[in-house]
Amino acid sequence: MRVPVAAPTRLDPDEAAAVQQAAAEVIRGSDWVLGDPVARFEAELAAYVGVASDVMVGVGNGTDALVVAFAALDLPAGAAVLVAADEGGYAATAARLAGLVPVAIDSGPHGPTVAMAEAGLTTGVAALVVTHLHGNAVPIAELDAWRRSRGLILVEDCAQAHGLRVDGGHVGNAGDAATFSFYPTKNLGAVGDGGAVWFADAAVADSARSLRQYGWGDRYRVQHARGRNSRLDPIQAAILSARLPYLDPRNDRRRAIASRYAEHADLLGDLEATVAHHAVVQSESRDALAAALEACGVGTAVHYPWLVTEMPGLEIAPARTREAATRRDRILSIPCFPEMTDAEVDVVCTALEESR
Repeated sequence: MRVPVAAPTRLDPDEAAAVQQAAAEVIRGSDWVLGDPVARFEAELAAYVGVASDVMVGVGNGTDALVVAFAALDLPAGAAVLVAADEGGYAATAARLAGLVPVAIDSGPHGPTVAMAEAGLTTGVAALVVTHLHGNAVPIAELDAWRRSRGLILVEDCAQAHGLRVDGGHVGNAGDAATFSFYPTKNLGAVGDGGAVWFADAAVADSARSLRQYGWGDRYRVQHARGRNSRLDPIQAAILSARLPYLDPRNDRRRAIASRYAEHADLLGDLEATVAHHAVVQSESRDALAAALEACGVGTAVHYPWLVTEMPGLEIAPARTREAATRRDRILSIPCFPEMTDAEVDVVCTALEESR
């Protein structure tokens, strides 16, 4: 038996049938760009995360969700944006696409701290992006208070945190905007790409709706600068609507699998504040552990092997990122997805135990 690190095409039969029906209904209908399927999903996702329906905006993918958020929030060209050094390059890439300058800050086991963010401050910083990496909640209260004291915009990247609630509220509610990706491997995945962003201000959300469609005011008339073509596809929206009711039980299954692993390995994150998008184990001998697991038929991956300061295309200045760098060399993602069989989970647990 080989256990893959992810298997997005595996679906429960009932969920698979709902997905197929949703796609077929869009094909039979008349809304092939935006329209009712997108509006319906925006309203359903807004209700799920606990915000008003008029502040949720569907876009083409998770990166565009960040780009549209930066533009709608009117961050000036050339402004600097603080991003965690270990966020994978997604927020930094979006900042570059939006004409902004990403600045790396260090990140601890639970994300950046106020001290780390403060150390990254430089001239022209206008915003902070907090990424809830691996589906683990970043403690936000102190960071939120700090950024308000500094007059900074806060964007929470919830791409890996669908359904993640802390103290009864969904992550993302502290900031000026929160973004989602619906890449197939996400906790709520499309059959392709998709994204969404919600805003604290309905007027900013209205601006984002224009920006996702060329910056149009009247049809065919570009009224707002920095517009782009990034509309959530109606088939993907309908599929996401069909899958949304399954999200909480699927997250429960992810957490149950991660809890099993925690009995056999040093698991990154707090099982009380996670949706286990990735199950990340830590080892001083990461490469040896990966080889041992692979020999047992267990797939692995590193999320992520490079810090943003090590990605030449992002042109980010070196920064003090000791904690992020140390952890990067120790982490290894192992299989954790809801459709894993109990037998597959047992294989991974046995392999972890034998690799100690």
